[in-house]
Amino acid sequence: MFRFIKGLFALIGLITVLLAAGGGYLAYRFLEREEPAPETIVLELDLDQPLAEYVPDDPLAGALFARTESLRDMVDSLDRARSDPRVKGVVARLGGDRIGTGKVQELRAAIQRFRDSGRFAYAFAETFGELGPGDRAYYLASAFDRIWLQPVGMVGLTGIGATIPFAREALDELQVQPELRHREEYKSFMNTFTEREFTEPHREMIEALVGDLHEQLVSGIAEGRGMDPAALRQLIDRGPFLDRESVEAKLVDQLGYFDEIRDAALDRAGAGAELVEGGDYLDVAGRPHGSGPTIALIYGTGSIQRGESGVDPLMGGASMGSDDVAAAFEEAAEDPKVRAILFRIDSGGGSAVASETIRRALVKAREAGKPVIVSMGEAAASGGYWIAMNADRIVAQPGTLTGSIGVIAGKVVTTGLWGRLGIDWEQVTRGRNATMWSPLSTYSESESQRLDTILDDIYGAFVRNVAEARKLPAAAVRDIAKGRVWTGSQAKALGLVDELGDMDAALGFAREAAGLARDAGVTLRLFPEPESPWRQALDLVSGRSEAAATTAVLGRLQPLLRELAPLVRDPAAETLSMPPTGLLR
Repeated sequence: MFRFIKGLFALIGLITVLLAAGGGYLAYRFLEREEPAPETIVLELDLDQPLAEYVPDDPLAGALFARTESLRDMVDSLDRARSDPRVKGVVARLGGDRIGTGKVQELRAAIQRFRDSGRFAYAFAETFGELGPGDRAYYLASAFDRIWLQPVGMVGLTGIGATIPFAREALDELQVQPELRHREEYKSFMNTFTEREFTEPHREMIEALVGDLHEQLVSGIAEGRGMDPAALRQLIDRGPFLDRESVEAKLVDQLGYFDEIRDAALDRAGAGAELVEGGDYLDVAGRPHGSGPTIALIYGTGSIQRGESGVDPLMGGASMGSDDVAAAFEEAAEDPKVRAILFRIDSGGGSAVASETIRRALVKAREAGKPVIVSMGEAAASGGYWIAMNADRIVAQPGTLTGSIGVIAGKVVTTGLWGRLGIDWEQVTRGRNATMWSPLSTYSESESQRLDTILDDIYGAFVRNVAEARKLPAAAVRDIAKGRVWTGSQAKALGLVDELGDMDAALGFAREAAGLARDAGVTLRLFPEPESPWRQALDLVSGRSEAAATTAVLGRLQPLLRELAPLVRDPAAETLSMPPTGLLR
């Protein structure tokens, strides 16, 4: 009886907490909406920060904790504002080189659409990389009408570079033996563990990637600033630039402080104009694409894994669970209102099995009569390409990292390390290949044969599926596969993607696939749908939100962890992983 009463009071307490949390959230939203937006608006965006590809809608977290910005927030703010007569222009803070090329190109396209609507766009930076690189931040700034730089700031325009760690010597010192194999020579993920320097194919691939991305940087800045590309290359070789040098080189229009560019923007906007932050503007105005026939939007972001999606503390982002993404496709395919599916991918791959689960869900959605258009973000490589290849159309940014059609498998043998630590292990086994996955022994001859069979089978399936999906000869796919990473522009020339463009361009193709005009109004509906505030409150109380708190704690360590990720990830756990390029942010 006592236990029943205790449980009853616990339940009442839980309900009270939920009611308080939900009521507080609803009151917050009500009060927030009560404050009307100004009649004349200058949008203010903070682009001086890392941007997640996408953060699931989480209104309770938004009420209780600091707002988390995402690429989607930024682009949606600009796209909604360009059709709002109250919005006259945008002022953006930028300068940190913490947004990757693919995301920068997505933002540049959104800024260009905003400017094409007759509105102005001002960029402000305290510095474009303070004693560090600022190339991509300046690349983004070059899409704006005018660029202001704070005095004493710099323009760290020095060119694109890639840095990749090689840990073989350290592993030898630790007496750790990597037993890794790949298909084929450009699938260089294992090189971090097995080599002391670039192999020839690895260097060739990185040289080609850096070269293409550098040309994209040059051509984009030259177009935005009205400069000759050859002259700009010479400028880059002279960088970085001090504040006065930046003005003399016409890289910057004016030196000044943020309050000065703010006042200039408000004056241009007209009497009564006020700055409104992008997130606050979206709360009031709502996201774009809110009326018309329904197009489903499914996000596939982060490392691909079996099971549920979650948080990846190491990389500071989401992980893509095959169960959740496949369920989203199934739900969208069964919804009679959905006319087409837009699948946004930002992933360097992961589990081959999980990737196949998602690919099959995409195929089944198409068989159910729902066209699927893929929009590639920062990366859609290895497993990220596997889940994309069967789409009706694939759209990538020129700077997207894609391809990496290959496979890696193996293990890291740690017997020598344990011996140095004075720890001995004994094993009792039955079965010829019982120690195949054990980190305590190298592969026996029969185990080695089975591993090669597995690699050959997965790689063969990858090549065959790409050939069938992309309608390419298998021999041609083998020539461009071999584990090699390509930029989006290179991949288009090879037939791995159909079009170059951003998510807005992919949405246009989704409209066409749904039998609509390319610029028709549509409702872009997220699958799976966001949880209700009550469900979020229950998660908060039950502890499911602890992962988010862990990620926040690790936030300051993530830049270092990203650089060291190839060293701390299990190379045997992700058979379809893009090799490290030293380029992503």
